[in-house]
Amino acid sequence: MKSVNILQGFLPLIVYGLLAGSSVASVMVALGAALIITVIIGFSDLRKGMILTWANLALFCSLLIAVGVLGMTGLLPVMGMLIYAALAAVTFGSILVKIPFTLQYARDMVDRTLWEKPAFIRVNVLMTGVWGGIFVINFILDYLAFAYPHSAGGITPPLTYLVLLAGIIFTIWYPGHIKRKYFFPSGQSGR
Repeated sequence: MKSVNILQGFLPLIVYGLLAGSSVASVMVALGAALIITVIIGFSDLRKGMILTWANLALFCSLLIAVGVLGMTGLLPVMGMLIYAALAAVTFGSILVKIPFTLQYARDMVDRTLWEKPAFIRVNVLMTGVWGGIFVINFILDYLAFAYPHSAGGITPPLTYLVLLAGIIFTIWYPGHIKRKYFFPSGQSGR
């Protein structure tokens, strides 16, 4: 599975994290940039009904309205927690409704005959679950930074990026690992 397509779905989150500061202006810029990137990079995914891209659109649009239009600046200290909680809910929700969000990307990249295979579905449930776990871990890290700003505040932002990086590495590595393990088990080349 080409992992680039699915990783594009995380770009708005990364851009938000890099641009958002503690001021209303910086959060507005970050939310606006995340929303624009969601629409521009994810346009074809929006047309295809990809869960992650639609979740990003709804999330960043609603937060932009809440802070920018409704003046709900009290959300700023908990913005990271809100984002990660929403993404975790969407991710685990996609598993519960039996449409793990990674399955949508994987179906674009594999032969149609694999779509209903139990192993193919299990791989995507696992990958989606890993991302749900990543969002939960980052929610907890953001909570620790909020609850203990003097002791955890400086270390948690870099940790959230390390956790995201681990997820990206897993997303790139795991499909190839599965392909080598189950489709070419005796060292045969897939070429």
